[in-house]
Amino acid sequence: MSKSISKEMWKKLEEQMSHMFVNVKFSYQGYEVAVARVRDGESKTCLAIYIDDVMKGAWLQDKTEDKPSIIKQVCCTKSRHLYSPAKAKKLVAQYGKRRVLKIVPDLYEKYEYLLPYFSKASVLCRQFKKLEGIELLKADCMEDE
Repeated sequence: MSKSISKEMWKKLEEQMSHMFVNVKFSYQGYEVAVARVRDGESKTCLAIYIDDVMKGAWLQDKTEDKPSIIKQVCCTKSRHLYSPAKAKKLVAQYGKRRVLKIVPDLYEKYEYLLPYFSKASVLCRQFKKLEGIELLKADCMEDE
């Protein structure tokens, strides 16, 4: 069933991935990318990404060498401030604008990290639509066609 994905197919996929049971597989740059709904707490679920039916935590760090080349394209990128805005405001009030940057030069810096989870189907579809050459291998909503 390997085929490129049209606009209408993306709508159907997004609709299917918003349901409880998700079984979708894509092909991207020689890897098989599977999407499944998993539990993320007692009463919360999310969409998990598996590359060739595996997801290793070590792949999400920049230090590992044996990770798949597509990990940054298919995982969710999050960012956080090193110091919370409340903490930064408190430090500025305490030391002043100029002096605080001499004491804490990375006060307003952010860091990014990868997660193999997406909170919503629309977020996952928006990111996957941008991938050049992604093909649909399997989806329950497309089996009747």
